[in-house]
Amino acid sequence: MGIAVRELLALDYFREFYLLAGSGGLNKEIQGVTFLEAPDGTRWSRGKELIMSSGYAIAQEPDCIERAFQEGNMIASAFMIKRERYLKKIPERMIELFDEHDIPLISMPYGVAWMDVMEQINSAVINRAFRRFRLKSGTDLLLVRDLSFKEQKIQMMMTAVEEEMGFPAFLYDTSSGESYFSSRNFRRIANQYGLGDWDFIEPGMACTKHTLSDYMEMVRYRMIPTEENPQNPPVSWIQTPIVIDGNVQAYFIVMEARELLDYYDEFSIRVAFLMLHDLYEQVIASQELSNLGFENFIIGALESDVDQETLRRQASLRHLSLTDRYTCVLLRCSAAAGPSLQAVRTELLRAFRHSTLAGFCMLAITGENEAILFIKQDGGPISRNKVRALLRELHDAAAKSIPGLQVDMGGTLRGGTLAEVRSCVDRCRRALQRGSVVFPGRKLVFYEDLGPIAWLDIPGEELELMLRDFRRIMEEEKNIELLKTLQIYLQSNMNYSQTAEKMYVHINTIRKRLDKLSEIITLDLDDPVERLNTELLLQFLELQSGERGPAGDE
Repeated sequence: MGIAVRELLALDYFREFYLLAGSGGLNKEIQGVTFLEAPDGTRWSRGKELIMSSGYAIAQEPDCIERAFQEGNMIASAFMIKRERYLKKIPERMIELFDEHDIPLISMPYGVAWMDVMEQINSAVINRAFRRFRLKSGTDLLLVRDLSFKEQKIQMMMTAVEEEMGFPAFLYDTSSGESYFSSRNFRRIANQYGLGDWDFIEPGMACTKHTLSDYMEMVRYRMIPTEENPQNPPVSWIQTPIVIDGNVQAYFIVMEARELLDYYDEFSIRVAFLMLHDLYEQVIASQELSNLGFENFIIGALESDVDQETLRRQASLRHLSLTDRYTCVLLRCSAAAGPSLQAVRTELLRAFRHSTLAGFCMLAITGENEAILFIKQDGGPISRNKVRALLRELHDAAAKSIPGLQVDMGGTLRGGTLAEVRSCVDRCRRALQRGSVVFPGRKLVFYEDLGPIAWLDIPGEELELMLRDFRRIMEEEKNIELLKTLQIYLQSNMNYSQTAEKMYVHINTIRKRLDKLSEIITLDLDDPVERLNTELLLQFLELQSGERGPAGDE
């Protein structure tokens, strides 16, 4: 369900938006919103969209609009451009093209936010559709004040469905796990038949299945009477998944408890489905826009010259808290090992939105091959195992749509606030850089795993060289015991007797092992600096069978 350009411009909110060209297309219907900030951005238009632009792409490549028309890529319902952002004057040729093709070209005020425009369009579409369901202002919608815009619209839709058709309705949101009911009638009837919420999505009892619409995947499930209740009239329900970009966002259910739906009821379900589908498309677009705003904030916060006052102002504009604490994880992939993160941006964000992380985490793609995950802390730092589990879920979800993606991760369990993002990300970078040397092959390294090495300013290549000598020795299994003896010897303040007691061997055995080791590698243990370096490096080597270092391999 959409809204005509003419109807949109007639709204009071758009009174300062001016039509520049394309008056012949005012009856075209807008069914979505997209953005043009790259010269070839129209290549990915699906049609019937309102394209919004700051004019940056046009300023960079003035002929990109004409090229889009020539290549048949300008299939939008309308084109909206900010006044005097990058273009002081709209080119005459651009006005001519939009007139020729009857695509409304609209000038929008400089200070209007993208989100405000999207919310206005969203509200106009839904309100018009609701009037078709004859929603009255006095209807008790059973809403609470703190419900989000999305939740309010879903609840209103469910209530309207039952009022219009007389059949109770239910919607299950897959991303949040929330259930929305048209009234108490749905659960009351479901309880009579011993049905839980999930039974309406994946029936666990004997029932028949009949397809009503292949395109919408609309099916009817009907319970089969049991031997215990042969006279009990079977209950049935219509199930329709709401799918956006191949992912199920929600399941829309209408229950047939006493009689089957007639033709007009099925038509009403189709209208309700289209309205819900449109709502979810707008929500996803808003999420993407919100995520872009968050990314811009993080990128700005990482700049060395940004001051705290600017940071507070930018956070306030985006309704971000600078006091909430987050566990931070930096994701980095090698372009040579697979696709870059920017190349699979859409797929990565989609996987993120469909994971449990989306409920309490934020993801910012800050570079061609880097992204930062912010996991909100409630009551203190999050455990290693929980962070690993969350990252594994994100990786598994992303792997389904991004083959070949290889990501290394560095995190800091202590984390920090968004005001401290620079120091948090710096710790993550150290974990990645030094972790690749200290823990080769490990995909996730925490800053806290590095111990004192995290604080020492040792060049990566020098650290790798120092560890390489020890790992070369460990290629012969018999030498592992020698290194283990050296480690305990240093931990015992180079006391032979204490070392022998800890290892349950004779003191002469300790002396012989250390003498043997001195023949293999040159170490000056009388030098306090070299002794300290050796003791630090030994803790990161696998010196016992099954030992994996401080945090285990990933």
